[in-house]
Amino acid sequence: MRGLLGIALFGLVPVSVTLAQSDLLNVNENTSVRRIEFRYMDAERYPPRFSISELRQLTALRAVPRRYRLVRLLQRTVRDDYILNPIELQRDVVRLRQAFQEAGYLHTYVDYSASTLNQASNTVTIRFQIAQGPPVIIQDVGFYTESGYLAASLDTELREAWIDFRDRTSFEVGDVFTHFELVQIEDKVLSWFKDKGYAFAELVTSFNVDSVINAADISFQVDTGPLGSVHQIEIQGAPAVNRRVILRALPFREGDLFSQRDLIDGQRALFALGLFSVVQVQTPPQARDSTVNVRIHLERARPRHVSAETGYHQREGITGEGRWTHRNFLDGARTLTLTAQIQTGLLATAGIGAVTGRSARGAVALTQPYLGISQLRAILEPFIQYERDPLAGASSKIFDFNRREVGVSTTFIYGLQQTRITSLRYSFSRTKNFTAITSGDAYDKSVLILGGTLGWTDNLLRPTYGVILQPLIEQGGRIESWLGARPFGVNYLKMQLQVAGYWPLSRNVNFSGRFKAGRIWPGGIRHRTLYSSEGTETVDTQFLQPTEDRFDPLRFYIGGADDVRGWSTGLAGPKAIRTPSRTSGEGGASEDGVYEPIGGLARLAGSVELRFRLRGPWYGAAFADAGAVSSLRAGNCAKTFFEDPDRTVRIPVQCGFRDTGRITLRQFKVGAGLGLRYDTPIGFIRLDVAAKLNPDPLDLQSSGDALANAGSREDRRNIWYRFNVHFSIGQAF
Repeated sequence: MRGLLGIALFGLVPVSVTLAQSDLLNVNENTSVRRIEFRYMDAERYPPRFSISELRQLTALRAVPRRYRLVRLLQRTVRDDYILNPIELQRDVVRLRQAFQEAGYLHTYVDYSASTLNQASNTVTIRFQIAQGPPVIIQDVGFYTESGYLAASLDTELREAWIDFRDRTSFEVGDVFTHFELVQIEDKVLSWFKDKGYAFAELVTSFNVDSVINAADISFQVDTGPLGSVHQIEIQGAPAVNRRVILRALPFREGDLFSQRDLIDGQRALFALGLFSVVQVQTPPQARDSTVNVRIHLERARPRHVSAETGYHQREGITGEGRWTHRNFLDGARTLTLTAQIQTGLLATAGIGAVTGRSARGAVALTQPYLGISQLRAILEPFIQYERDPLAGASSKIFDFNRREVGVSTTFIYGLQQTRITSLRYSFSRTKNFTAITSGDAYDKSVLILGGTLGWTDNLLRPTYGVILQPLIEQGGRIESWLGARPFGVNYLKMQLQVAGYWPLSRNVNFSGRFKAGRIWPGGIRHRTLYSSEGTETVDTQFLQPTEDRFDPLRFYIGGADDVRGWSTGLAGPKAIRTPSRTSGEGGASEDGVYEPIGGLARLAGSVELRFRLRGPWYGAAFADAGAVSSLRAGNCAKTFFEDPDRTVRIPVQCGFRDTGRITLRQFKVGAGLGLRYDTPIGFIRLDVAAKLNPDPLDLQSSGDALANAGSREDRRNIWYRFNVHFSIGQAF
């Protein structure tokens, strides 16, 4: 076998390098590839076209990883995957040459004459030596018709638009010629003319490459054909769906000027109806004249659909959702959906000394897909929700639910693309608390929310480049005032913005960053005068019962798997120790109390992450996070407050904190850490280990130890509390 491998290498390599590579004639069927190296021989003269990591992606041979045992744990692999295959080695040489030729380098020379064999370990080091050579430079490029220059054949308005498009899209004299970019230009030019109404535009490209002087002349011959309008729209399939429903979803009508982009948007709009499993919008073969026939092929999805799913979130525990959907309720492409959701809190870890939440929700949603235009739809959704809010007090209700909310919401959504969508939502609900302190507290909520998602990205589940902006304005309790009625129970204005950006640093390394900012302006009475044994005192109502339980879900918090990861959910900002009278005693609550995050009227937070491929679907990550909310600790609050001067009606107050809505630099909490990612069809499964870089004393103690330390000099800080582990699914940014 050793002789056969040697003959294979000898027969496949050029004679000029056979002697230099004679060391490889001694390989056998057990020889493995120890290392693969690349070296540019003329890098000082010609800047390398491909990076080393890109060259590794072009070759099929693989070297035994330095951490082979770790790789075996992360990916199914065996030692045989790294055995030297002489034929594959020669193919790699061809692959490299072809890659350089397609990138515009005609004279690239690749060999592996410097490769060496270690007979003691029976391993080989493959050393590819690359003489890249000069690139092919474009010396002339033009667009023509049968009668001459293309620009001259167009009318004045279209000519100006074409020249602007051409200058932004096409090659320029002096550019490096590549076949890949040539194909891209052809596709863009044809699409541009078809978007302008030339449904039958054709393009023929000819190019002449002078390999002696490394220059290329390119000629694009364009036949625009006649300007066309939509003559007939033919619909095939889906006989049970009203033709009117299909036509109104399209952005074009019979008689409109043809546009290839409208066909693409129409296909997207028909998919968005949820009625069809297959949608094809295209132009069938036809005569090249001023009329264009459009054919729509549809395959209807099942009209009724039942689905169920389950998942896990570190903060929410095991979750579940069941859904029944009627895709064409009462005809007209209306969708009726019955949904049941549950957040169990099982196996959840809210953090050291914290309590997990729990909720159950049922809803009926009716979606009207067309409101005058195809991109505008509305959703009417009555709902009921029971919740155990970890920030509220204990309850004797089933599953310790301490809040019930019943209401209805109406949502208007404009846009079909997930990265370019605007929504307006109004919800009205009746909320009732079931805690020992706020039992019987019932209030109405009237909330108007304007939000949207703007930007672009290559992939929503695993983005590698792009920018996404998510602004939101939320108004509670003011609509009634505008109509002359008394404001409802929760009165506020809330604004927030989230920006995420993604940049590829190389084929296997990506950088991402995120910024969050938000501000709340409470409405109504902001302060209230209370009485104590020491006299009167003005207290901010956001820390006063029952207002606190109403307002806590609206405040901003930092810390968690998608925020400042060195801390548990919500615990990166100021926190209080809640005594057993305010806890249920479950879900991690100790007899000594639990930590309660205070939150703030304002928030600033930012994160950066570097993600790099390890092997196959496995990725590593390094990250740093920072964030702050506006609340601060105030002075001592060992007082008992009353509502009346006679001090007969006691009122609970979460004192010891103040919140002006301002954030200073010293309030920021900073964390950093490392993570592991596994790529799945639904996004990354993430495991992060983060460290607190500037913890305060409470961050390094359990709530029980913090209570025991109060008033004593004993220090019960635990160094392990400086670290936090998060497990979640989905993109953090």
